[in-house]
Amino acid sequence: MPEYAPADRRPPRYHRSDGTPATAEEAQRLLLDVRGRLLAQDVIRVGAAVVVVSTWFTVVDLGIAANGRPLLWQTLVSDHAMHADIGQYTSREQAARGHAEAVAMISEDMTPRGHDP
Repeated sequence: MPEYAPADRRPPRYHRSDGTPATAEEAQRLLLDVRGRLLAQDVIRVGAAVVVVSTWFTVVDLGIAANGRPLLWQTLVSDHAMHADIGQYTSREQAARGHAEAVAMISEDMTPRGHDP
């Protein structure tokens, strides 16, 4: 029986945080370094609601951006009921800005109207 391999499937592309290609062995070491891959993490609390915003270096290319560069950074938002990918970035600098924007947006959305944070 032939092995199933969709025509559009390509092998994973691994990268270092600067976007340069990494070998599978390097990727394994990078993936295991969870703390080293975490760019930023914020816990936002308003009343009983708790939301965690985390931005990570993914090691694995999430796709190609419009500029042709690999998407290697990702911002995730989680609470007790959901987990959402809210941003993917091609550089550490973009990821840091995206993380800060997500924290500001969520903090603003969670602040009860008429109250100071």
